Amino acid sequence: MIVIGVAGGIASGKSTVAGVFEKLGARVLDADAIGHDLLRTGRMRDRVREVFGDGVLTPEGDVDRRALGRVVFGNEQARQELNRLVRPAIRVEIRRRIAGMRGEGYDGTVVVDAPLLVDTGPTDLADRVVLVTAPASTRKERIIRRGGLSEGEAEQRIAAQVPDAKQARWADYVLENNGTRNELTEQAEALWKRIVT
Repeated sequence: MIVIGVAGGIASGKSTVAGVFEKLGARVLDADAIGHDLLRTGRMRDRVREVFGDGVLTPEGDVDRRALGRVVFGNEQARQELNRLVRPAIRVEIRRRIAGMRGEGYDGTVVVDAPLLVDTGPTDLADRVVLVTAPASTRKERIIRRGGLSEGEAEQRIAAQVPDAKQARWADYVLENNGTRNELTEQAEALWKRIVT
């Protein structure tokens, strides 16, 4: 089994690259989706409520991710606190799922699609790390178009992330997503051949 980490800032194109790898035969673990699942569990939801208050919950008592985003992306201390709550649990769940695949005898490729994989240094969750980058202006347009966020909210999310140049120090490969989706797909397919075949 080989584990490929696909990292990159919000709207960089990392999920597109992970999707290409999936079509080529990989099993994908989406760290964001795992995080969203964890926020739905009673224990994590209660912790988030304790730290950030009732204002980040829906009337039904679930975590309102958009409201939580408004709190944490405008406040560095709050964002770090959320990361301290959620990130270790995400890592534990990723390790559990990879171990489960090994236990069932899977010997193919696993992709860990995780935006924050190498933002604080090297990772031991993957054998190889691919960093997907894109110009900040392009990322901002994508965030506004797909997420319905304001220009200011999009800028906050980009500013809250570690710059590509710092993350690139811990990546084995960098894919620059400054063209079309088809061009990124071609880059990803070529990189797959280098890593896997």
